[in-house]
Amino acid sequence: MRITHNMLHNTVLKDITNTYRDIAKLHEQGSSGKKVRYPSDDAIVATRASNIGTKLREIEQYQRNASTVETYIKSYDSITDELGALSYRLRELIVNGANDTLTADDRATIAQEIDRIKDQFIQLADTSISGEYIFAGAESIKMPVDADGNIVMSAEANVARSVDLGRYRFEYNFTVYDAFTVDGNESVFNLMSDLSKNLRGDNPNGYLNSHALEKLDRYESNIQSIIARNGANGNFVQMATNRFDDSVVFMTEYLSKEQDADFMETYTNLQNLQAVLQAAMKTGGNIMNYSLVDYVRA
Repeated sequence: MRITHNMLHNTVLKDITNTYRDIAKLHEQGSSGKKVRYPSDDAIVATRASNIGTKLREIEQYQRNASTVETYIKSYDSITDELGALSYRLRELIVNGANDTLTADDRATIAQEIDRIKDQFIQLADTSISGEYIFAGAESIKMPVDADGNIVMSAEANVARSVDLGRYRFEYNFTVYDAFTVDGNESVFNLMSDLSKNLRGDNPNGYLNSHALEKLDRYESNIQSIIARNGANGNFVQMATNRFDDSVVFMTEYLSKEQDADFMETYTNLQNLQAVLQAAMKTGGNIMNYSLVDYVRA
């Protein structure tokens, strides 16, 4: 095959252009830190990296869900501790109030403390996180209990709230009907209102002895059940969080291996290509300076 001067000229230009392109690609890898940014760089790796990125975003959403649930669980844990302490004090007041030797003033003093405990119960029932009332069920933007201790949350809103934690649809909340009623029926606020009313009445002992302690027993049993369920929820969420954290670390490292450029390797390759370019330009310049007359003279 006869090699013409024009063919030699085109070959030199093509080689120099390809080297420029490779240098530009290495510059881009060095500046972006990514060896694969577009499917045209490496279709297989780009597709694999895209799939990993999608899965990674899913897991990060699960992490956010778990964090939200964990905040609720911690709040429920703190509130049920307070409810337990207040219930214990309420029991002491019921027992003290049933004493026949108390005067009307003594009973009025006990009634006043029960009223204050009721107010504390109301505040706990209306606890909110980021503008959402944690005992309000589906009506999370409305206070479930009014200032007088009336449950204003509708029965239709008494539903579980849930989030996705991986393959699980996880229910995590408790409503005012769970945490502030006796057997899901009479509210604990009504119980305290009746206690206060009877202590201020003419014959308080009958109600205090025959009803109040029995109802309080059932209410405290209900609180213990919530504590146990909330604790189990906390254990599950902690395990899920650990699993998500491990998955994020693994996938982030794997994605880095697929996408990220090795800076030392990139720098070395860039230096090599620059040397190749300089040599190609020098050699090409010498070749292209020759004309047909030069070859004849030689």
